[in-house]
Amino acid sequence: MARLGSSKVRTGCFTCKIRKVKCDETKPNCRRCSGTGRKCDGYPPKRQGEYSWPQLLEVKPTALGLTSGTSSEEARGLDFFRGVVAPALSGHSSSYFWTQLVAQIGHQEPAVRHAVVAISSMYEQMSVTHHSSLEFPRARFAIGQYNLALKELSSHVKDESMVVLVCILFMCIETLQENKQAAIAHCRHGITILNKCNGSSAWVRAHLLPIFVRLSIFPFFFGASADNFPCLGDLASDIPTSFTTLDDSCFALDSLVSRSIRLIRSVDSYRLKVTNAAFIPASLYEEQSSVESSLDAWQERFSSFRLKTPPPNDLVGSYLILQMKYLVSKIWLNSSFECSEMVYDRHLDRFQQLVDLARQILPWETKRSKVTSKPKFVFEMGYLPLLYFAVIKCRDLGIRLIALYSMKAICVHRESLWDANLMYSIGRRVIEIEHGINLETTSFEGSPDLESPLPPDELRIRDSVVTNDIKIRHDESGQSVSLRKVCFLVWSPGDGVGLMDEWVAIDPGCPLDLISQETNSAPWAYLSRMISPLPT
Repeated sequence: MARLGSSKVRTGCFTCKIRKVKCDETKPNCRRCSGTGRKCDGYPPKRQGEYSWPQLLEVKPTALGLTSGTSSEEARGLDFFRGVVAPALSGHSSSYFWTQLVAQIGHQEPAVRHAVVAISSMYEQMSVTHHSSLEFPRARFAIGQYNLALKELSSHVKDESMVVLVCILFMCIETLQENKQAAIAHCRHGITILNKCNGSSAWVRAHLLPIFVRLSIFPFFFGASADNFPCLGDLASDIPTSFTTLDDSCFALDSLVSRSIRLIRSVDSYRLKVTNAAFIPASLYEEQSSVESSLDAWQERFSSFRLKTPPPNDLVGSYLILQMKYLVSKIWLNSSFECSEMVYDRHLDRFQQLVDLARQILPWETKRSKVTSKPKFVFEMGYLPLLYFAVIKCRDLGIRLIALYSMKAICVHRESLWDANLMYSIGRRVIEIEHGINLETTSFEGSPDLESPLPPDELRIRDSVVTNDIKIRHDESGQSVSLRKVCFLVWSPGDGVGLMDEWVAIDPGCPLDLISQETNSAPWAYLSRMISPLPT
């Protein structure tokens, strides 16, 4: 028992504790032991929350998989994460976070380490062909690691900055499992903490805030609304007068994209005629004007930055995707308060620019895939939702078919919660409905069909809702085909918007080299010449 008036010392080496003497705590061996000829047996590991950020971020000489106390199965998962998963998850951003930061902190924080092992195992088992994202021979191990991470977080992690970091890892785990609401809940929790601690530290603002700005976009595509999902408040600052790094320009644009999609969801009920447009609050018009003005300022400053700092070969895609985000955001803002689908016809030039950017990206992605295999999954938004927007909202048949082709050519199978095969299949069906064609049998070689008139407003799909209903059928050759029930919002002469349910066949996915060989059943041969790479 500790003496009255003193506190019991819980630090010190094992030898001094056994001897019940005060340890001088010299590392790696205390002087009290070495000075008396005794062997110093070292020190107990620190518990979570006892490390300072400089200690956590110190570059460790050992590999992540060789951390003390790690099982062989965990070590294998950590090694696979470091060599394969981390570079894949990075996408066009967050490379430092996944390839360095997470690995370094994982040395000392079990919550991080277990979450990383879970991510690694889930990524390794992910299927790119079946409607279920994960095939789990080792499911128990992966979920067990996730549960250990949750337990460590709730029991030991007190530092709010660490909680925010682990929120990102938990979002990734839930996203890999396609648990949309759980992923959104973790995102909501992380943003709430960031707002509460006002960014807390320069380190958090530099490395975690930009990730959360990007992650604040995806929930609005999967059920979140401006009323039930928090914004980052003043943490996403105004656009600087000039950009000095690509990260600066990326952070500024992502803040504007986040504001844009929040505005779109704020006016959805007016756009779809659920609420009388006469009652749109003036504050929403003010936000539209503010974001659009900021986007124009961003474009001007990014153009100057790009002239001064041309993209190196390994960052071409990162530069071009920013231009794609800018174009899509401009179309969003200019059409946000319009009820008619005809409004998108004003932006054919921007849609053309969008697919031209895809044509520039194609050779870069093709070259990159020869060096490293194409990822099965990236954690953040990439090209996929941007091209899908062109597929469903641009009514110029030639442009939207190139956008559809580009989804196959340059997108990975899964971007966050977006599934490439599902989106491709829905986009293709929207084109067929609106243009009255069958893309399986139509050949555009030497045909004027690509110059056909734009479909009238009453034939245009307003929106779509993908249900969880799935069924399997067999085609004439006996091959199984997966179908997904999709609810299309269509024009209605009475109420303005009607519903049309349809079972959409989900394309199983095929690589670019197979697409380019198809000549008779679809217009890919013709389109592949149309999408020949543009000079960069």
